Amino acid sequence: MASVIQVANRALTKLGSARITSLGDDVKAARSITSCFDDLRDEELRAHRWSFSLKRTSLAALTDVPAFGWDLQYQVPDDFLKLDMVNDQFPGAILENYIGVETIDYVLEGNKILTNIDAPLKLRYVARIEDPNQWDVSFREVLACRIAAEICEELTQSNQKRQLAWEEYGQALVRAVRANAIERQPVMVSDEAWVIGRI
Repeated sequence: MASVIQVANRALTKLGSARITSLGDDVKAARSITSCFDDLRDEELRAHRWSFSLKRTSLAALTDVPAFGWDLQYQVPDDFLKLDMVNDQFPGAILENYIGVETIDYVLEGNKILTNIDAPLKLRYVARIEDPNQWDVSFREVLACRIAAEICEELTQSNQKRQLAWEEYGQALVRAVRANAIERQPVMVSDEAWVIGRI
């Protein structure tokens, strides 16, 4: 069973630091990791389209409507980190936009999606996954490397170790993104985007 402490200790091992038993330990390493763990986890989840973090849901329209410009608004889920797809359409290039005709179907403002699309609104999004058992093993390694790189200076005061930690993070990220891409079905690019790319 994977745990936050295992990921934390993996990061500390990379720096040659002593392991901890809890993020609540009254030691510098635990305090350093606690101060950045949640933010770095969420940042790494947002940075790529990890298969394990994608969720689908249908949203009901809110009773309050936008002040102007749109007819409806929808509240994103509490664990929402990044928009992936709305009503089976990926955000992407649209030919009409290139020629000056606005055809935007929705906008994300704050924690709401504003649109004229009737309910229920189908949404696929990158979710905040807090349980390490749901993370891909490659993602756990990426996060451990990222934490090690972030806290290296504070714990070791070594620029050389810090540089090596960032290099290891980069290598782990390449491997994880490659594995994640291989397991996913290819996304077809629209003809409009293909046309725009050649103009």
